[in-house]
Amino acid sequence: MTTTTARGIILASLASLGIAAQASANELSIAIHVEPSDTMFKVGERLKETIETETDGRYTVSLLGTEVGGERDHLEGASFGEYSIALGGSMPMTLYAEEFASADLPFVYRSSEEAREVYEGETGELLNERLIANGNMRLVGLSQRNPRNLTSNFPVNTPEDVEGVRLRVPEIAPWIQIWEEVGALPSPIAWPEVYTSLQTGVIEMQENPVDLIYSGRLYDVQDHLNRTEHVFSFFHWLMNEDFYQSLSDEDRDIIMTAIKDATEWGDETIISGQQDLLEELASLGMTIVDSDVDAFREAAEPAVREIIENYHPNVREYVNSLLE
Repeated sequence: MTTTTARGIILASLASLGIAAQASANELSIAIHVEPSDTMFKVGERLKETIETETDGRYTVSLLGTEVGGERDHLEGASFGEYSIALGGSMPMTLYAEEFASADLPFVYRSSEEAREVYEGETGELLNERLIANGNMRLVGLSQRNPRNLTSNFPVNTPEDVEGVRLRVPEIAPWIQIWEEVGALPSPIAWPEVYTSLQTGVIEMQENPVDLIYSGRLYDVQDHLNRTEHVFSFFHWLMNEDFYQSLSDEDRDIIMTAIKDATEWGDETIISGQQDLLEELASLGMTIVDSDVDAFREAAEPAVREIIENYHPNVREYVNSLLE
């Protein structure tokens, strides 16, 4: 073998290694803990398509679901850099930025727009600093969720109607405290057990957005949907900070714009679908009740004021302004 030939083989090998390294660097993984039929997974699919198209294939996006774990597994994976982006519900805030975890407090906000203010401006910047410091992740997108409502087998108009009634809630300490203040008997039960617990009378009520009420077939075991709209919360799209910092300005702009496009599309889908779901639940036999939300807010206020004492001053000031 001549020297020239050997040098050519070495250069070709190095080039091949360089191409392989570049391909590896341009892989982007997104971990999404909901089912593929969920709107949030479809947001992920739209995000994948846009990123791959806008980067002319320089990025290959992999969507990973529950086969690689649940929400906490995904968040920890994104924190360690195993995934580029992870979807989180309320968990990332309580795990990594607890002082700012007020956006989903029951009976505080009257709209998603009011709740979204927690993530804007100076407060949003401080929140992101906390997420980066504690979780090595930054918040790069929010996806609106349908407001949460009560279901029951009797109309719920005022707090007196839930006095002493067994109510299923997620295992979120502030939620439990607030519902106790209102007068209910909150019972943390895992979502897969809610249907059977209602069916057997272990609990008498539960609360969830209309999409889960529908997909969980709760209309089979509950005949009233009471529009308390007590929580306006979000899904959080979180990006590994090391991955974010490794992006070129061009690629960062492309990916962030793609996230903005996908989440806005998701919000429109959620908003437009809520009324259709309410009508469908009514056609399936559920009575829709417009509850006295102001009465519930007044009953919950003492607990809310106690809870926000542990929040960042910016958050505490904002929540207090909504309670006045």
